[in-house]
Amino acid sequence: MDDADTITIRADASGRLWHEDPDRWRQICTPEGCPWCQGPGPPADEILAETPTCWVTGGIEAILPGYVCVSTKAHAVEPYELDAETMHHFWSDAMTVARGLAAAVEPVKMNYEIHGNTVPHVHMHLFPRTPRDPYVGFVIHNRVQVRRTPKQLGEMTAGIRDALAAVGRLV
Repeated sequence: MDDADTITIRADASGRLWHEDPDRWRQICTPEGCPWCQGPGPPADEILAETPTCWVTGGIEAILPGYVCVSTKAHAVEPYELDAETMHHFWSDAMTVARGLAAAVEPVKMNYEIHGNTVPHVHMHLFPRTPRDPYVGFVIHNRVQVRRTPKQLGEMTAGIRDALAAVGRLV
């Protein structure tokens, strides 16, 4: 994967590529055209943990302080495209990550979203909700950015890794 592919995926973060450039969307929806399949996957500096089936990512900037994303390594745009074993491990890994993240950040509620219209790998967004988050009373959207400290990311990562290690899924 070259830098242009990385920039394309990040520039298309609005999730409108399928609408604005359907030919490019169809191309990246194939393993041969997918920047993650043809390269190393998500940005290495954002990978907090890894299982045999999934990557858990979260960067310095996010839309909520505790936000992370759990993505399948298998190329599939829709959850129903995953084979039964991968589907089982994806859901199990995502819930284990949510449990570990909740232990680390102690939210009032964890919200879950699956979209898949930006990166063509099934992925689940985990949004730990707190009384202080900027979306209280509103839907979560990409218009607010918070900057997390290395300490915050370290605590989140430790909680996630501990939960995955406890069930034998941490790579």
